[in-house]
Amino acid sequence: MPIRVWIEPERRLVRIEIEGDSTTEDILDSIDDAVSDPDAEPGFSILSDHRAVGEPLTTPQVQAMVSRMESLREVMSGCRWAVVTHKPASVGMMRMLAVLLNRIPMTIEVFGTMEEAEDWLFGGDRAAPAPDVVEEV
Repeated sequence: MPIRVWIEPERRLVRIEIEGDSTTEDILDSIDDAVSDPDAEPGFSILSDHRAVGEPLTTPQVQAMVSRMESLREVMSGCRWAVVTHKPASVGMMRMLAVLLNRIPMTIEVFGTMEEAEDWLFGGDRAAPAPDVVEEV
């Protein structure tokens, strides 16, 4: 499968890597896999590596994603999704997706490097402790 999804629970993060071309079914299955994973929780951040994508998303694929993700509003609401890609067409399609998903609400940003994406997600702290961890002063 061209889309690999796994959860990093200690970082409250869903990781996605895409290689080659993806069908609409591949995309929707990967969304379902992420939200049904027992380690995933509502509000987790998403880090998606699209640097090895073949063809960018199509408009019908974006529409299908929006429909599926809106049906998962309770899980997706408040998520921050960082996408890493170099292809201008992919950047454009992800920006369109970001506008359409803003009503969930969730935030999608596109970056050129994994480091930039992780800095945005975790504020420079790539270890990103779980929110219930409090440091004593």
